[in-house]
Amino acid sequence: GPESVRCVLVHPHMVLATREARAILSKTITLSDSIWQQANLAGFLAGCFTSDVPLIRESLLDVIIEPQRQVLIPGFVAVKQAALAARALGCSISGAGPTVFAWAEVQDAESVRDGMVAAFRAHGLECDSWVSTIDRQGARVVDG
Repeated sequence: GPESVRCVLVHPHMVLATREARAILSKTITLSDSIWQQANLAGFLAGCFTSDVPLIRESLLDVIIEPQRQVLIPGFVAVKQAALAARALGCSISGAGPTVFAWAEVQDAESVRDGMVAAFRAHGLECDSWVSTIDRQGARVVDG
């Protein structure tokens, strides 16, 4: 991703089993959702490779898994709304959850984190939270 972008991670103090998060998912999706999701992924990857922040903002949207899993995370809708109101490029569930992530430009990252934490708190959940740079090198084997 672009050097100006940060990843905000907010982990609410709750347990969400991967098995439960997997079990809630529909086994089928509509063709239109599949096409929309593929277009978002293509746009997101293109935006990352070209450092096109507006394209990342337009494409960072999960239309298949997030709508189904959001019910498992109290306050998720408010957390996402708070992130976007603070100028996040996008916000969604990290993996099976309950961690929620957002991407934001560096000048907005702390405000995005503060808004997300406050929204979880308003739903009775304390959180751990981090703002991190994004590893531009990607996946690789590291001698250990």
